Amino acid sequence: MNTRLALGAALALAALASVSAADTPTVSAAFVDPDSPGHAEIRDVGERAINRLGVTLVNEVTVAVAKSGAAKAVDVCHLRALPLTGEIIAGMPRITAVKRTSQKLRNPANAPDEAEKLALAQVEKELAAGRLPKVLVQRIDLPGGKPEWRVYRPVGIAPQCVTCHGPRESLDAGLVARLAEKYPDDQATGYAAGQWRGLIRVTVGDAPPPAAVPAKSAPPSKAVRKS
Repeated sequence: MNTRLALGAALALAALASVSAADTPTVSAAFVDPDSPGHAEIRDVGERAINRLGVTLVNEVTVAVAKSGAAKAVDVCHLRALPLTGEIIAGMPRITAVKRTSQKLRNPANAPDEAEKLALAQVEKELAAGRLPKVLVQRIDLPGGKPEWRVYRPVGIAPQCVTCHGPRESLDAGLVARLAEKYPDDQATGYAAGQWRGLIRVTVGDAPPPAAVPAKSAPPSKAVRKS
C-alpha cells in the first residue's frame, strides 16, 4: 500500500509564502517556513500525529473494502469521522485538535473554518505553480492569548481510493445508495488516482515544562575532631 500517496506525497517542498487573512477578518493567520529552527519541532510533532491518523484510516478502509465491499467503507469512514475531527490522540498530549477537510465535502462536519480555508487556498496556489507542499505550518494569532499552531498534510487519492471517490457513474450501486443515505449532499466523487483530495490538520499545543528535579539534600556535616 502506498501510504505516502494516500497521505499526499510531496511532489516538491517549496518555500512557503506568508498568507494574510486580510480577506477573512475573523481570523489572523500566516504560514511559516516549516524547516526553520523555530518551527521544525512543531512540524515534527504534527507530522507524527498525522502519520498515525492517516495510516490507521487508510488501513481500516482498505480492509473494509476487501472484506465487505465499498458500501462498508462508507460506514468505516463515518465512524472514524468524529475521532479525526475533534478527539485528542491517545498518548500525544500536545495534539489538542484533529480534523479532515476539503473543498469537496462528503461529510458536512468536515467543512473548513476560516483558517483551514486559507490552507486549502495555499495548496491550490502551490498546485497552480506545479508544486504540492508536503506540509504546511500555520500560526493563528488569537486576541489576548498565545498563538495557535496548526500542521496540515495534503491528502491525495491513492488507486484504492477511487473505489469510493471515482466518477459517480462508475461507483458500485450499493455504495451510491449508502452515500445517498449517509451524505445526500456528497461532493467527493469524480476523482482520479493522484489528484489532491484535501487536508488532514492537527493543532499542536505547547510543550510541557520540564519535570522539576528534586534538590539533593546536603550530606550531614561531620564533627571536627580536635587533637
